[in-house]
Amino acid sequence: MVEILNDTKASIVSEKDCEKVIQICVPKDRVLVEIENMYSNLQLVAEVPGFRAGKAPRPVVVKYFKDKVEKDVLDKLISDAYINSLKSLNLNPIDFPGITDLKFEQGQPLEFKAKIEIKPEIKLVKYKGIKVKKEVVEVKKEDAEKSLDYLRQRLAQFSTVEGRAAKTGDFVMIDFTGTVNGVADKNLTASDYVVELGTNKVLTELDAGITGMNIGDKKDINVEYKADFVNKDLAGKKAIYSVTIKSLREKKLPELNDDFAKDVGEFKTLEELKKNIEDGLKKELEQKEKARLVNVIVEEMVKSLDFPAPQSLIDREAAHLIEEFETRMKQQNVSYEVLGKKKEDVEKEYREIAVKRVKGFLVLEKVAELEKISVSEDDIDKEISAFLSRSGSESDSWSEYFKSEKGRESVRGQIQQDKVLDFLLLNADLK
Repeated sequence: MVEILNDTKASIVSEKDCEKVIQICVPKDRVLVEIENMYSNLQLVAEVPGFRAGKAPRPVVVKYFKDKVEKDVLDKLISDAYINSLKSLNLNPIDFPGITDLKFEQGQPLEFKAKIEIKPEIKLVKYKGIKVKKEVVEVKKEDAEKSLDYLRQRLAQFSTVEGRAAKTGDFVMIDFTGTVNGVADKNLTASDYVVELGTNKVLTELDAGITGMNIGDKKDINVEYKADFVNKDLAGKKAIYSVTIKSLREKKLPELNDDFAKDVGEFKTLEELKKNIEDGLKKELEQKEKARLVNVIVEEMVKSLDFPAPQSLIDREAAHLIEEFETRMKQQNVSYEVLGKKKEDVEKEYREIAVKRVKGFLVLEKVAELEKISVSEDDIDKEISAFLSRSGSESDSWSEYFKSEKGRESVRGQIQQDKVLDFLLLNADLK
């Protein structure tokens, strides 16, 4: 064992991958001193029934506060001994320790084990000159046209339709009730539901059945769900939808001309708008290509190395990924059952992704260490200022977050990662 402050002793008793177990022993004399100090300080202020504050005899104070004193002493001794053990053994854990095998008896040394995880030793040899193929970035004409059409759709005008039947392109407001095997299903019932005909956003039979109906018409439409339908409760079953048309609206798109460009933004001509769209798409493609290139570089580096990833970091990253996935499901009002997936399969998939991500983060940290890539406080302040200027009405809440140590550290980590990725890309062998 290694002797440390106050004759406390510590040694590593087991090691596995990134996990280490430290055996720590605090001598009984040190334990007695801490208990004595605790009682001496407590006796000066202790409030005990029948005595003025700070005037109770020592035996009485011991009787009333024994459990509290022992707990406080234990907490302090474990904390001090653990921190000093880390310093003496030159260890830097990445999470809180797991305390086990605790032995704390009167007149005996305090003994316990601390299980910790540390970052693995990464022997990074090659990280410059990694060969990677760069794709040519080119804006396709159809993509530019789609973006322009999206702007037209946003500025479209809607007008109420009367005196004709519903047709492709119309927005139809309906009430409907669905029955399966003659039993009404509340999940297949809705009021004021809007359908855009001809967009495949509803079942084909419903779209076809509604087409040709007039306002006020009521119609039963038969639907047969396929055997592989995502909702297993409906798969292979037949349903009848009783549909009532409440209103029809048609969409009128604006003409593509200079006036349209002026309505979209500060553009004088349609050609100027088109040029802006192309420039924006090109910048987006360049950013995607850059992200792809650095991902390939990091993957190549990770593949060439053999090192374990700390389990706590994997757990944290996997939990974050799963939380994001489930948030998206909630926003889209879908469930694991609707998606036809098992939760355990999704969790397994994201854990595999988490392992790759954690290893990638650790490799980037190593590059930053070797190349002395650092982040200044000025870098952090500038990034926070730029972010807040883009945050609009949410800037106040974000501002409070960035005042915290956690907020600034998150910004520091992101800036450093970006700097490392730029360094790797600059020093790659691009073809």
